[in-house]
Amino acid sequence: MPSHDLLQELVLVYALAVGLIVIAARLRVPSIVALIAAGVLAGPSGFALVPNQEDVETLSEIGVALLLFMAGLDFSIGEIRRLWRRVLIGGVGQVSFTIAIAGSLVAVLGPTTSSRLFIIGLFVALSSTAIVLKELNRLNHAHAPHGRLAIGVLLLQDLIVIAVLVFAPVILGTAVDMNPATGLLRFAVVLGVLFLVSRVALPLILRIVSATSREAFSVAVLLASVGTAYLTSMLGLSMAVGAFLAGLVLAESEFSHQIHADVRPLRDLLASLFFISVGMLVDPLQMGSSLPLLVILACAIAVIKASAATGALLIAGAPLRVAVATAVALAQVGEFSFVLGQSALDAGVLSRGEWQLLLGASILTMAATPGLIGLAPAIGARFARRRPEMAPSTDALPRMSHHVVILGYGIGGRLISRALSELGMPYLILEMNGANVQEGKARGEPISYADATVPEPLEAASITSAAAVVAMLSDPDASHRAVRAVRELSPTVPIVVRTRYRAEAERLMRAGATLAIAEELEASLEVLAQLLSRLHIPGNVVEVLLETYRRTTINASGNRGRAAPAVPFGELPVEIADAPVATFRLDESMWGVGHSLAELDVRASTGATVLAVRRGTRTLTSPDGGFRFEAGDELYLLGDESDIKLARRRLEQGPRHATL
Repeated sequence: MPSHDLLQELVLVYALAVGLIVIAARLRVPSIVALIAAGVLAGPSGFALVPNQEDVETLSEIGVALLLFMAGLDFSIGEIRRLWRRVLIGGVGQVSFTIAIAGSLVAVLGPTTSSRLFIIGLFVALSSTAIVLKELNRLNHAHAPHGRLAIGVLLLQDLIVIAVLVFAPVILGTAVDMNPATGLLRFAVVLGVLFLVSRVALPLILRIVSATSREAFSVAVLLASVGTAYLTSMLGLSMAVGAFLAGLVLAESEFSHQIHADVRPLRDLLASLFFISVGMLVDPLQMGSSLPLLVILACAIAVIKASAATGALLIAGAPLRVAVATAVALAQVGEFSFVLGQSALDAGVLSRGEWQLLLGASILTMAATPGLIGLAPAIGARFARRRPEMAPSTDALPRMSHHVVILGYGIGGRLISRALSELGMPYLILEMNGANVQEGKARGEPISYADATVPEPLEAASITSAAAVVAMLSDPDASHRAVRAVRELSPTVPIVVRTRYRAEAERLMRAGATLAIAEELEASLEVLAQLLSRLHIPGNVVEVLLETYRRTTINASGNRGRAAPAVPFGELPVEIADAPVATFRLDESMWGVGHSLAELDVRASTGATVLAVRRGTRTLTSPDGGFRFEAGDELYLLGDESDIKLARRRLEQGPRHATL
């Protein structure tokens, strides 16, 4: 009779993990921490639900490969390219400074080796891509300046992890016949083989199987991820390196979105085993006896990482507020640190006692991450207020009055500045992104590099005498602080703010915004309006519905009603769309030239309707009664055949001949 020991163990472990994840979610603790806790309870030091850990570790290796395959698939070269200077200098600086500080502290404690110093420093330096991305998206901070910068640094850390995994045998001292040059050559060969396989073989296979069935495509994707990982292990490198490189190459293919959808469930399932297996290495008795030391070590790691990242990002040119907020978001230890630490433990570079301390402190930093990321913008703002000399300074702004102050020069800010410029209205722009400021100056915009969340730049922009303030910031916390700063300086100036979600709009209204427009709400109302118009609901009914829903959804002052959208002619009911429309050109000799539409009286006298008039390259729809016709005008006439004939005769010869 076949043995079901492994299946029974997995069922028990996953049942325990599900319960802990549910509890952790209610406590806003990351699921990774819950999985590690499940491993602690299920491991040999806990309830011993899994006496044979080797089976779980085998599956977890596949999970790590899939984890890195997805990391490669999600890797955004465009994000790196867009923020390359700050990401490269800040990311490399953050990792280097952290390794130097952590290594120095370890060296002070006693004699050690350079490999051990480097491994411990790098273990501390890496941050959790999975937790940070999840929290940034949950808080709507992913598109904020500190969110974009944090994501860029995390992507760079992924590349550093791959480089370390390539040279891990040399760093850990487990390679007998391998030096850095040999490792680099081997990596180049593997990269060349993987490039050919991923660029030529895999797309061809995926095109063939995608035309057959969904199941075949899913199996082919699994083969691509695990197969390339196995191929690199056969060529002498780790499975994780091959999986990441395969994902990186396939990220540019036309199958990337479907691959992402197919691999993610399996990735999450098997990668969870990795974190469970990490938890099985934890000795709860030892951790319990050294809990105060673990708390101190976790706090030290967070402070070291945040300090190193802040310094590196300031060197890279990031504003103090953004640098501090980004650094706080990166203050935890990452999941790939566990991969590195496990390898160091197996190689004897780390002792079990050191591994237990690092493991326990890392779990504590992960558990604190949601709270730290939520507080990151406020912490950054507090540091910026304490060190105003380091905050961006406004250029010599002219004293103005009855002008508009635009906060932010993204797509929305540029649209507003363009409209105000065309209308001849004075305005000033305050922007924190240096590249946007340079671009605005090149266009001749009145733009200044300044932090709009503090009073000094707002005072320099003559906020007390401004006609209005419009905030088009991508950071909801910065928008909130900007509204409060403006309102403290001027209790009466109108403040119009754009934000993403309705809850943020309500918060901004409570902070003092005159009007907070939520993209979530306005986009939904626009979809509703377009839908109702295509269902041929009368426009006045649609407008009443839109204004009612807007008023009941968010407590906003002022009338923001919008007209119901016009229905394209081709989408009108068939009875209207099939109505004949004739064209008629006025010549010099015709009676209609020089007369107004009211004088022609086409509708009342003939039954036809003048829909539009084309004059040269311009087309005027629904001309009013005072519109006077000229020679060369082309008229669009709506009516049946007899009406059109009467209208043409009236236009040509006058009212006396407008009879059939």
